[in-house]
Amino acid sequence: MKEILETLERWVAEGLQVATATVVATERSAPRDPGAVLAVSERGEVAGSVTGGCVEPAVYEEARQVLAGGTPRLCTYGIADEEAFEVGLPCGGTVHIFVDALDPELVTPLAAAIREERPVALEVAISGSDLGAKRLVSPGDSVAGELLARAETGVVETEDGERFVTSFAPRPNMYVFGAVDHAAAVADIGRFLGYRVTVCDARARFATKERFPEVDELVVEMPDRFLSQAPVDERTAICVLTHDHKFDVPLLKVALETPAGYIGAMGSRRTKEERAERLKADGVTDEQLERIRAPIGLDIGSRTPEEVAVAVAAEIVATFRKARKKDLTPPAG
Repeated sequence: MKEILETLERWVAEGLQVATATVVATERSAPRDPGAVLAVSERGEVAGSVTGGCVEPAVYEEARQVLAGGTPRLCTYGIADEEAFEVGLPCGGTVHIFVDALDPELVTPLAAAIREERPVALEVAISGSDLGAKRLVSPGDSVAGELLARAETGVVETEDGERFVTSFAPRPNMYVFGAVDHAAAVADIGRFLGYRVTVCDARARFATKERFPEVDELVVEMPDRFLSQAPVDERTAICVLTHDHKFDVPLLKVALETPAGYIGAMGSRRTKEERAERLKADGVTDEQLERIRAPIGLDIGSRTPEEVAVAVAAEIVATFRKARKKDLTPPAG
C-alpha cells in the first residue's frame, strides 16, 4: 500500500469513494506477495497492482461492485498450469484477494505513521460477523501487534474470525563501515532496497557529505564503538568495508554479539583467513564466524564499486529471503 499512499490521500481529499483489493494469501507461485494492493476510485481510476496484470480486470469489476454498494468479498483466482495462459494466470498459482471499501478515516493517521517511521499495522476482518471492519494496530496490541513486531504481513486467527494484518515497520538499518569508494555504491543500493543507511568511518577526511550526499546518517567514530551503541535487530544488515584488521576485528566482534540478520566483510580469502584467526584469538567461536559473509557479496565476478554493490545487494536479499522461507516452511512429518 505504501506505493499508492499518495494517490489514496489525494482521492480521499477529493471526497471520492475508494475500493481496495488486497492479496491476503497465495499458494504455489504468485506474481505478488500478500499485502499487495490495487485501489479503484469511484471515477474508475486505478492505482497499484495485485498480480501484475494477470487477474486485474476481474478484480477491477469486483471493486466496482463494492463501490456500487456491494458487500466486502474474498475472491480466489487460480488455474491449472496447463490452462493458465488461457485465463491469464501463467504462473499456475492461486491468489486470495479481499475486496472492500477504503475507510477514509484511517488514511491520514496511517500515512503519518508511515512517513514518521512509526511502526503501525492495518488489520482487516476477512471473515466473521464484522467482515470488512478495520483498525490500526500498534506494537504489543494483541496477536496483530506481535506480527507487526516481527515486521510480517499475514492472516491471524481470532475468536471472531480471520484478520489480515498488513505491517508497516520502520525501514531496517544498514550500517556501512569504511568510507571507501565501494561504500558509496553499497549505500546507494541499500537505500534503493529500502534501508535506512548509515555510513561510519573513524577518518573524518573520508566520511564527508560531499562523498556521501544521499545517506541517512554519516558518522565519524570508531566503528566498533559506534556499533556497540547503535540499534540492531534481526532485519539489520552490517557491511564491513574497512578492509583493515585494526578496524575489522573489533568491529566484527561487536557485530557478532548482535542479532543482525546479515554481516558481510570485504577482503580476499587470505584476508578472511587472517581475520578469522585474529577473531578466534579474541574469543570468537567457529560457529560465530560462520555468520560472516566473506568475501562480501555473491560471487558474480564483480570488479567495479557498482558491480560489487549489486553483488552485496543480491547476497543481502538472498540471505533474508532464505531465512524468511525457512521460517515459513512447516516441519517434515
